[in-house]
Amino acid sequence: MVGLVALKAQPVTAEDYLEVAREHFSRRRFLNTLDTLRIVFELTEDASESPQRLAAEILAAQSLAALQQREQAANMFVRALAHGYKDKAALAYVGLYYADRRQYAEARNYLARYFALDRTDTPTHIRYAVVLSHLGEKKQAREILESIEPLRVQKREEECLALERKKQFQASYKCFQEYRDGYPDRTAGYLGLYRIARAMRDLALARSAAEDLYWLFGSEQPRFIWPLIEVRLEERRFYDARLLLEEVIQKQGKNADAERLLANLKNAIPQALEKPGGATSAEMRMLGEHWPPRNLR
Repeated sequence: MVGLVALKAQPVTAEDYLEVAREHFSRRRFLNTLDTLRIVFELTEDASESPQRLAAEILAAQSLAALQQREQAANMFVRALAHGYKDKAALAYVGLYYADRRQYAEARNYLARYFALDRTDTPTHIRYAVVLSHLGEKKQAREILESIEPLRVQKREEECLALERKKQFQASYKCFQEYRDGYPDRTAGYLGLYRIARAMRDLALARSAAEDLYWLFGSEQPRFIWPLIEVRLEERRFYDARLLLEEVIQKQGKNADAERLLANLKNAIPQALEKPGGATSAEMRMLGEHWPPRNLR
């Protein structure tokens, strides 16, 4: 009798295996979840006709996301969404994945659908505005920033500046994040994040803030291009820095600082300005005492 009970307890149908996968997932055994879901996929064919298969696609996507396998997770979320999955978090996940891969047209499609469902996720919607700017849709990007509905009580800029003056950079950075999220159409939050990131010597955070400033506000005022110029120089991406300096000069007609810096770079490392990618060690030695540049602005 015990043997018969044990036999009956063994999973047989797709629904049985799906329940086992859900149990693994609830215990955060994500690899076990995926192994079990493979059997569900073998037992089902069409997600439009099999709710078990759609459920398996969703659970597989969530497991892959938990395992930080972003490409596979995004692909599985795309399949689930195409098969009728209605979840705004999945739309945001896929949209941000495509944005990180610089596939901006694809990112726009998913982030637009997410924005239509939820206007309170400010960081994601800022990314959406940046995506639109990459696609040349500057007016639409501005409209997105102006129509975000922040959840949190807005921080005052003075609070963040006070922390910055005290050199409490971690607290100041968090404060500026909240300030930016409260007023995403203002430049002060982005500038504050850039300054604090530089003070903390965190190039990745500085790059993120500088790129936001460039794509969201650089076309309006060339001074918001300078942070990205500084970052590109620090990254030794002199070709990109040259293009940005030329953009400043083109927009303003004349800019003594940009013209002087561009001339110095052309004299010191002309070959590094002609090809994409970072400068070589030999080219950096050619800069000698001229590196790092000071008083860029």
